[in-house]
Amino acid sequence: MSNTTTSGASSALENVSVTDLAKHVQSLTDRVDDLEAEVAEKDERIDELEQRVDELEDYRTEATKAHGQDRQKLSRLEDTTESLEADVDDLTDVEEKNARVRASVSRIINLVRDYETEESVDEDSPNLVAEASNAGRQLFETVQRSEQNTELVNFREKRAESQQVEDKYLDVLEHAKNVAKTNDVMVARLGYREVATHYGCAYKNDGYRVMEEMAERVPGVTYKTSRTLSVDDAMGVGGHHIEITFAHPDLAGWMRAHEANAGGI
Repeated sequence: MSNTTTSGASSALENVSVTDLAKHVQSLTDRVDDLEAEVAEKDERIDELEQRVDELEDYRTEATKAHGQDRQKLSRLEDTTESLEADVDDLTDVEEKNARVRASVSRIINLVRDYETEESVDEDSPNLVAEASNAGRQLFETVQRSEQNTELVNFREKRAESQQVEDKYLDVLEHAKNVAKTNDVMVARLGYREVATHYGCAYKNDGYRVMEEMAERVPGVTYKTSRTLSVDDAMGVGGHHIEITFAHPDLAGWMRAHEANAGGI
C-alpha cells in the first residue's frame, strides 16, 4: 500500500508543470512583498503614533505647567481684586468724609453769611473752596472786630475801676496832707486803720493791702516796718505803716494828674 501512495504522489508531481510552480512561487513572493510593505506601513504608523504620544505627553506637561501658572495668576488676580475692593472701600469712606466736610463747610459759610447777607451756598457748589475762603476771611474780620470791641470795653471797665481805686488813693493822700499840715511836717505817717478808714475798706485789716499797693503805685509813698508793735491810736501806727513824703518831686504831679482825670469822668 505504501508503494501505491508514493507512486501516486510522484504521478501528481509529474502532472504539475514547471510554469505553474514558477507562477505559484511568484505569487507567494508578491504576497510576501505585500506583507512586508504592509508591515513597513504599519511600522511607520506606529512610529507616527509613538511620536504623537510623545507630543501629547509634552503637551500634557506644558498644559500642567501652564495650569500651575494660571493658578498662580488667578491667585494674584484674587489678591489684586481684594486690594482693589479695599481701595474702593477706602475711597468710599473718603468720599463720605469729604461729603460731610463739604456739608459742614457749607453750613459754616451760611452761618457766617447770615450776619451780612441773605446769600447761601450749597455743599455741591463747585466754588465751595473759594466760598469757604471768603467766609473764613469774613469770620476772621468779624472775630477781630469783636476782640477789638471787647478790648475797648475791658479797657473802659478797667480804666473806670482803676480810676475808682486812684480816687480812693487821693482820699488817703488828702488825709495824709491834713495830718502833715496839722503836725507842720513834710512827711506823714499813716497806719493801717487810718488807711482802711479813708480808703473805704470793709475790714480794717485790708489797710495793710492798701498800704502795700500805694507804696508800689504812688510816688513818694513808702511801706515801712514800725519800730514798735503797739498801736498808737493818735498816729494810727501798727506793725507796719506808710510814710508819705510830700516833698517828693513826682507826688504833687501825680496827685494833680489824677485829680484832673477824676474831674473829667
